[in-house]
Amino acid sequence: MHIPQEDHSDSQDGDFDARFLGTMSIFPRKGGGGGGHGGGGHSSGGKGGKGGSSSKGGGSASGVKLGSLTGVPSGKTVSAYSAGGGKWFTLGSTSPFSGRLAGGGTRAQVYGNSRYGSGYPYGGYGTYIDNRPLPYVFYPVPIYPHYYGSDTYENYNATQRPGGNLTVAILRAPSFPNTTEVYRIVGDQLSVSAVLAAVVSDCKVQNTTLSLFNATDGTGAWPLPEQIVQWYRASSFGLSLDSYDNSAALPSNMPASNNSLPLPLSDDTPLPSGLNQTYLHCLNTTIGASVPLVDPPWKPTAAQIVAMVFGGLSCLLSTVALFIQLWVIFKPLWVKFADWCGIPEWKARRAARKQYSPPEDRPYIVVDGPQPAGSELTKDHEAGDGEETKEWVLPTLEFPTPNL
Repeated sequence: MHIPQEDHSDSQDGDFDARFLGTMSIFPRKGGGGGGHGGGGHSSGGKGGKGGSSSKGGGSASGVKLGSLTGVPSGKTVSAYSAGGGKWFTLGSTSPFSGRLAGGGTRAQVYGNSRYGSGYPYGGYGTYIDNRPLPYVFYPVPIYPHYYGSDTYENYNATQRPGGNLTVAILRAPSFPNTTEVYRIVGDQLSVSAVLAAVVSDCKVQNTTLSLFNATDGTGAWPLPEQIVQWYRASSFGLSLDSYDNSAALPSNMPASNNSLPLPLSDDTPLPSGLNQTYLHCLNTTIGASVPLVDPPWKPTAAQIVAMVFGGLSCLLSTVALFIQLWVIFKPLWVKFADWCGIPEWKARRAARKQYSPPEDRPYIVVDGPQPAGSELTKDHEAGDGEETKEWVLPTLEFPTPNL
């Protein structure tokens, strides 16, 4: 079946693949996310960026450290609305997938499509996901037994699985106009809780509790693979619609091996008619903007560097000025204290300064006339009376007249 393209020229994304599913096209909002290539087909998405914040719902995630058993390097954190990115790294020995490449996925690459295994920014070779890297650190959701190799990520407890146990939340919006459809979000507990908080705030979703998700027994726990409308973050988070039945995503239509080609995206079953497009668009874009990612390493901007330099200089000058001010205040006290204690070194220094004191501080010797050679001049304490001013008089020097 041919699915027509919708033109979103204002999205400013040259590789954007907006596809109609029934009467609704799924695409990230401007600044809301992006896509990469996955084993299940090409991806749809737009440019990434931070969406709106949320204060209600299941709870927000900001700067959360992952457990030591996940193998993630110490100091790395995850946050809702994080831009993601950073360098790739290998998972440590405490991880069930020790040595596997992980990290580096960005918000701009967070969108996949309706097929499991889509949306990998790197390492998306083949159709099965069991041996792929973990570009977002979070494990893919084991949505159904033996589905595209997802069994690899089953049976890991909350301390081993980044973000905690697998959970699901039902999304209802009774206050949203003309909205009766029921959606679900599935992923690790940290991510489902953060995304629930975002859609409660932004899309008028009714707040609810989380339920554990376990599809390993094959009893048909919802959501099923064929109910998924959109995968995010390398198939580690999904949005499903209860009334959707995508035959192309049925386990029975899964490729036989990693090297087998999947059904083309054009074989996807259209979404049911009559869906509230505004509501679905809000869910899709809010999830793409808010689903937690590993925080990028901090890099100061040029303005921050300038501010730090000027701040350092200001602190240095303030310290110098304070030192000078304290010295001016306490120097006289120190002089008195030294004299009172009779410190010899201090008295010697004061005597030396007096010896080399300026002329106006020295005793004046009044000379009234020539003095005999070798005589010692002494100060005449009686010289001068009132207004009379005495002056220094140099002795007359007499040189013998040479005989010519």
